[in-house]
Amino acid sequence: MRTPEPGERQYALIMGRSWQPCEELNCLASVHLCKILLSRTGPFLTSKEDTLELVTSVNTFVRARKADGRARRTIEDYWRVLTPFGQWCTEQRVTLQTLDRETVRQYVAELRDNGWSEATVGIHVRNLRAFLRWLYEDGYKQENLARAIRAPRCVVRAEDLLTREEILVLLDACRNDQLAARDRALILTLLDTGLRSGELILLRRSDLRRDGLLDTTWMQIFAPKTSTYRFAFLGGTATSALQLYLEQRHDTMPALWIGVRGPLTQGGVHKALRRRAVQAGLDPARVHPHAFRKMFATHWTENGGDRTRLKALGGWASDAMLDVYVLLASQQKLAEGHRHYGPADGLLSEPGSLSM
Repeated sequence: MRTPEPGERQYALIMGRSWQPCEELNCLASVHLCKILLSRTGPFLTSKEDTLELVTSVNTFVRARKADGRARRTIEDYWRVLTPFGQWCTEQRVTLQTLDRETVRQYVAELRDNGWSEATVGIHVRNLRAFLRWLYEDGYKQENLARAIRAPRCVVRAEDLLTREEILVLLDACRNDQLAARDRALILTLLDTGLRSGELILLRRSDLRRDGLLDTTWMQIFAPKTSTYRFAFLGGTATSALQLYLEQRHDTMPALWIGVRGPLTQGGVHKALRRRAVQAGLDPARVHPHAFRKMFATHWTENGGDRTRLKALGGWASDAMLDVYVLLASQQKLAEGHRHYGPADGLLSEPGSLSM
């Protein structure tokens, strides 16, 4: 049996149950938060009951979200956000009763003062708002403090996506070794489906289905991020590459993607892509699973694909990321248009124009 971490037995006592060994992240996060709060009682909080109330409200919130069927990653995000928030509230002598709009705004302002990126601040704000809204809905607070803060808007940054020529060079690098067929099929599958790496490695050989009428290959995908299922499809090029890879395998492992030592991991996927990028003379930092996901969405949008089907194929829960991809596609079209119709280059390239 695992030896309890310092503070675990105290946490279990406060929660009104005997200590049981648990390896889950949410349990260890609860313990960590409890240790922080228990160590700050006295000069910081008015009483130990205030500490107990703050700990139990956070723990009850996460337990309620687990009961609602939230994905494991979502639960982990709750702990990552609420643990530092609970620590900050303790240091500021803030209890559940004294928590108000100004306190919440001050906390978020300090996140920015600490130099956190807007993306990281956005993750904290969204999860913190979920907790604050729950406090109101379950009667812990009379006011919905979630209204005091808003998540930052998504900032669209210029994306240096791989060009058609670079993808061809990358595919050409997949040759003359025992993993060449696998890596070529891997790249084309990522490009043709936009799968997340966590979804890709869960695929089994038995998941592949062939529809002769539609002349397409399809799979049912499980998304660990959202604990949902969806469909993904492969065109003729990706299907042919995948068939060649499977024909060269002589093992009985059910996993679709395997390495030298067994089923491929997320780290193995990243390592394979980096290795091929180096062989192709490309910057390895630009060649990763999410880059292909972005290319899938951007290419779909550029070619006039509708948002509804893109959202279903990519497994996006909201339209926020779709807006980013639409803007990226628009940016590329605007840049191409400017190269053709920009007035300065056009004027200066005419006969008799001024030259630099």
